[in-house]
Amino acid sequence: MKFTQFNEEYNRLYKEEDSLYHRLARHFHLSSSAFWVLYTLEAAQKPLTQTELCGLLCFSKQTIHSALKQLEREGCLRLSGGSGRNKNIHLTEAGLDLAARTVRPVLRMEELAFLDMTGEDRERLLTLHRQRMELLLHYAEPLFHSSQEE
Repeated sequence: MKFTQFNEEYNRLYKEEDSLYHRLARHFHLSSSAFWVLYTLEAAQKPLTQTELCGLLCFSKQTIHSALKQLEREGCLRLSGGSGRNKNIHLTEAGLDLAARTVRPVLRMEELAFLDMTGEDRERLLTLHRQRMELLLHYAEPLFHSSQEE
């Protein structure tokens, strides 16, 4: 397989997966960022800070902040302890109910897909994805250090 064919198919699959989660968020009447915040809090099964959410989701602080404010206005979460981005984010009863109707079925969908794969295939998928990420980061370094002037 040539690089152009591989790259086209890999990117198509990546975008298809991204589109699936975007469609799920919309189906549940959530913004994508609110969906991912709710998903991450539900999956963690413990309070997280805004800084932790930013790190886990690879979203900007502004994006996370907007999603948190939206969910807080809707009574789905509350903040406690610490200051600023170090406050713990808890799902309220309304947030737990929303998670039960939205992200829990998605987590179950992911678990079923996981269970349908062999243990070897699961390991191979993670190993190859990790290897590709390491290589991309390695080859990205010179780009980060190059000048953007023409």
